[in-house]
Amino acid sequence: MKNRLWMILAPLLLAWPALAAGPAALDVSADDLTAAGADGVVAVSPAGGRFAPPVKYFRSPETLSAADAKKDCSDCADLIAVYAAEVPAAPNWSEVPAQQFVRVGGRLQLRAYIKEKKRVVTVTAVSETTVKKISAYLVAKFSK
Repeated sequence: MKNRLWMILAPLLLAWPALAAGPAALDVSADDLTAAGADGVVAVSPAGGRFAPPVKYFRSPETLSAADAKKDCSDCADLIAVYAAEVPAAPNWSEVPAQQFVRVGGRLQLRAYIKEKKRVVTVTAVSETTVKKISAYLVAKFSK
C-alpha cells in the first residue's frame, strides 16, 4: 500500500514547482497599442484592485453602444483589456478555434497562444478591427 501511494504522490511532488508557477506578465504599454494602430489610448489602473494582473487596461476613444454598454460594467464602455503572459501550460481553448474569437459582454475578445514560446495574448476591445490590429501586433512582438 505504501509503494502504491508513493507511486501516485511522487509525480505530483515532482511537478509541484511547475504547477505552482503562475503566469508571468509580459510588458504591454500604450505605445504598443498605438504602434498597432489604436490611436489615443491611455493606460489606466482599475480602481480597488477590481481586476488582477497580468491584465493591463487602456482607455480608448472607441466606446460601446448604449445597448452593448448595458451588458458590460457601467464605467468601462471605453476600455481595452490586454492579457499577455508566459504560461506554464497551453490553455484549454488553444486547440478550439471557436473559443479563440468570442464575445464577452458587449465587446469582442481574440485569444492567441504562441506555442513555441508558451505565451498567451488575449485582447478584449469594442471593435473587431481594433482587436485584430492589437492582437496581430502583440503576437508578432511576443513571438520573437
